[in-house]
Amino acid sequence: MRMRDHSRAASFSADHQIAHPSFMASSIWATGLTLTVILGSLALSCVAPLCALAVALGATLGLRASLTVMALVWLVNQAIGFTLFHFPRTANSFWWVLAIGVAAWLALVAARGVMRWSSHWNAPLRLCIALTATLTVYELALWITALVLGGRDMFTASIVMQVALINAGWLTGIVVLNEIGAALCKPWLGRMPMIVRSPGLI
Repeated sequence: MRMRDHSRAASFSADHQIAHPSFMASSIWATGLTLTVILGSLALSCVAPLCALAVALGATLGLRASLTVMALVWLVNQAIGFTLFHFPRTANSFWWVLAIGVAAWLALVAARGVMRWSSHWNAPLRLCIALTATLTVYELALWITALVLGGRDMFTASIVMQVALINAGWLTGIVVLNEIGAALCKPWLGRMPMIVRSPGLI
């Protein structure tokens, strides 16, 4: 009986650590994720994987922290675009900047909703559905914007597929980074928020 109780206690402790990661490890994860996406988008000519970021945030951080990280990545990405890549400084461009920010936040809300709704599914399926829903919301929001500001030619099947593949590749890389970070942090900082083992109820 004692062994059974001990086993149950150990199982509960492991589940509790996954669902409730330490504050320090969560902060390190948020910082590392932010820097990775910003530096990666800089290397890829300012192409930020906002949908992949939305899924990762929705799986690992609370709403306030997720919104903050998304806003920071969006602002820095746009600043890099206008300074280093010489985006045109026109009214239309600035309206597009705002539209991208709103679309990114909507994508984040969609990702969190899917992670909650599909919390009982296996991780690969949950992440695949979350990314698909996030991409749909993000692209739809920008397509509606294009009806007003112009640029519907940027929503061809090939371009949308390219965006989807970029985000899928980024999400895979972020999951690997998350697993490595969790393995390194656990002994001395506690449990890091996990994407693959997230209960989807953060």
